[in-house]
Amino acid sequence: MNIVQDLYLGWTDLDHQQDCPLPVWEPQLRIDQGRRGRLLAHDHDHGCPVEECDHANLFRRFTVRLVCRSCSAVHIITGQDVGISRTTTQVYGFGQPALETDGLWLWPGQQTLPGVDGEPREWVITRTPDRPCEPADVDGLICRYLSSGGHRRWQASAIADPTGPYGDDQLRWARRSSEHRSVSQAAAWIAAQYQPQTVEVAV
Repeated sequence: MNIVQDLYLGWTDLDHQQDCPLPVWEPQLRIDQGRRGRLLAHDHDHGCPVEECDHANLFRRFTVRLVCRSCSAVHIITGQDVGISRTTTQVYGFGQPALETDGLWLWPGQQTLPGVDGEPREWVITRTPDRPCEPADVDGLICRYLSSGGHRRWQASAIADPTGPYGDDQLRWARRSSEHRSVSQAAAWIAAQYQPQTVEVAV
């Protein structure tokens, strides 16, 4: 399960050659068996009984290559002992269009229980239709939780502040409000935090 900011922030785009006429990647995955060191005919494979042992002679490795036949750019990504899974944008969150409401754009996170609960648990909020890529692009967060009485509620955070009292080491907030009964209600609260504040002055 990914937290919602990990789906949107900190990713790097892989570039095509300059002026590529048709910037489309052709992705392919290869999985094979790698070998550490040189094993001679009389050598024995490493046989450590520990399942998590990472110094075996043989290991699984993978290579992902992205090829653009239009501009001839190639990106090669390699690693070993990785997890590979397949899902959909509805379950994963990223890749779905943002939900626009109250002058905000709500970018969905992952579903908690795919097939059972089709609603994202978290939302990244922006005030522009551009997909967020960096912490500075994010104007709020909405997170679902269960109240002490077992009721579904939503918590909203707004006004980015590196020294704010709410959030984590990636995103911190000056304001937070809980007990919202819907995503739209939480979004309306965030939108209100960015409205000009009026102050009445007694004369």
